[in-house]
Amino acid sequence: MAVVQTRDLTKVFKEGQLGAVNNVNFETREGEFLVFLGPSGSGKTTLLRMIAGLETPTSGEILIGGKVVNDLSPRDRRIAMVFQSYALYPHLSVYKNIAFPLKAQKVKKELHKQKVEWAASLLGIGALAAGFRLSRATHAGQVRANLNAWQRGYGHVSTS
Repeated sequence: MAVVQTRDLTKVFKEGQLGAVNNVNFETREGEFLVFLGPSGSGKTTLLRMIAGLETPTSGEILIGGKVVNDLSPRDRRIAMVFQSYALYPHLSVYKNIAFPLKAQKVKKELHKQKVEWAASLLGIGALAAGFRLSRATHAGQVRANLNAWQRGYGHVSTS
């Protein structure tokens, strides 16, 4: 894990208009789980896309592990983001969605199961990751409910 920091990070899509992200400053702690909450259009996705390297900031700096990464490709930043949608790749199982970044970063295959189980346990979706199939609506609702409960500090919510 690495500390992520932004310094006066700004993204303006149309010159002369208010930016989608304006002078954002924050610094995570080592191992911290950080969630950005806000209404639609408030800049959450734009901020995450800039940190991930998928969007170029208009101004400001992004630091990962104390190093400015503004000019690094997304792959070289070695960071990932979780989308609001219930699954990154709807055609893949929950397990395969969680394992996808591990495969992309060439993590040894024998470590995938352990890492996927850890992540699924953290989110309280162990049964989903174990391969049980639920409807799209149930799946999305279960993931959101577990994330919401976790954010409120209630800890693990069982999927059984």
